[in-house]
Amino acid sequence: MRTKAPINIRIKQLGRITLAFSLAMITAAGCDFGDLNIDPTRQSDANVHEILPAAIVQTARNVMSIGGRVAGTLVQQFEGTEAQPLSYNNYLVDEQTLSDFWETGLYAGAMKDCRIIIDKSTAEDQPYYAGIARVLMAFNLGIATSFWGDVPYSEALLGTESLKSAYDPQEQVYQSILALLDDAILDFQQPAALGGPAGDDLIYNGDAMRWIKTCHALKARYLMHQSKRNAGVAEQALAEIAQAFSSASEQPDFHFADSDNESNPLALFGQERPQQIEIGVALKALMVSSSDPRRSRYWVEVQGKDEVYLAGNTDLIRAQRSSTIPLISYSELLFLQAEALVRTGASNAAQVFTKAIIASMEACGITSTQYNPYLAFNGGLASSLTLEEKLKKVIEQKFISLYGQNPHEAWIDQRRTGYPALQVPSNANASLNPSLVIPKRVPYPISERTTNNTNYQDAINRQGGHLMDVSPWLFQ
Repeated sequence: MRTKAPINIRIKQLGRITLAFSLAMITAAGCDFGDLNIDPTRQSDANVHEILPAAIVQTARNVMSIGGRVAGTLVQQFEGTEAQPLSYNNYLVDEQTLSDFWETGLYAGAMKDCRIIIDKSTAEDQPYYAGIARVLMAFNLGIATSFWGDVPYSEALLGTESLKSAYDPQEQVYQSILALLDDAILDFQQPAALGGPAGDDLIYNGDAMRWIKTCHALKARYLMHQSKRNAGVAEQALAEIAQAFSSASEQPDFHFADSDNESNPLALFGQERPQQIEIGVALKALMVSSSDPRRSRYWVEVQGKDEVYLAGNTDLIRAQRSSTIPLISYSELLFLQAEALVRTGASNAAQVFTKAIIASMEACGITSTQYNPYLAFNGGLASSLTLEEKLKKVIEQKFISLYGQNPHEAWIDQRRTGYPALQVPSNANASLNPSLVIPKRVPYPISERTTNNTNYQDAINRQGGHLMDVSPWLFQ
């Protein structure tokens, strides 16, 4: 088992990554604050050893910074109760809300770093660096398309060669994601190069075999995203899962530090903006109705508020400053396998489903004494259940397990399967969502309208509109 130094020590050893947040960027007390953590001093001519940690850090932050909070609120894992998060709850996610996330978290942040690493490492014959960068690129591209549908990629990230990029159709985006992961596997199968990644790989310390397993796990995820478009993806996903990691100890975790400037974004938001988000109504209802023992790990009631962060409460495991974020967890992988087995009619779907719940429980520190009574009532897939009833159970349990980790995935699942069945909030605003449905996408950021208008309009026209009730290709 690998041992990892705390992130603050590891990053100081690399000598150039600035993780400090700039609270001076807050322009109004009611606005969500910038926790995207871009280092403005980062130079494109730095070497790959210096750029890789920044790409990994930004990727991890993209999971649970403002993008994660918006996705988690739209799918009702969170509920915004004050200030800017209240608008997410009311479906007022406009072209300003995620503009910084698009620009500095994704395209000019992690994805730009990945492109530089791929180009430099290819020229320098450093295949493992290229492989890691391709995995991170696929992951961030998956986040981007989960919000907006059609997004720039094939013409993007080329510097002055393409300042106004065309948008790739979402079907093509998924082809690119899978191709990136296939190419990464080929990279990791090359002989190790002198000076290859070690401590600058903040996830696996340069272990190529573990990255290969992660590639297969992520391929399964992005294949299953397409279940509504292609029934055959279930069989393909099962083949990928057979080559993925097989325990929680192997999952690709990013470890945050217990410090003011290097914290898990959910904890940092709770610390800086207390009581602005609570546990979501759908997640709470599922867990309370089943007496789920993970409840005390997800929220605590204080003076009538269901707090997801509380200073000094170490039980709230997803909102500690040092809480890890996996690119994909072992429990998610097992839920993907269970869903694929259900869809293919395999007899061992129930067994894998139970294993997935146990993996989630154990990741939350729940012992068998605590979770066995829960499993007796909630952990099985009886043969008498219909296909839809089985899928409902699998996706609802996956929804619970994803709390505080990859909320984009919970939103993807809800849009492609309809589970969990969500109620539109009574105070939801129809201005950006005239049909008042569970949002299918969010508006493109204002910067695209003002600087890339022709391509922006082409993407809007191709998708049939620009409002939150317009379904991207994946969910049609």
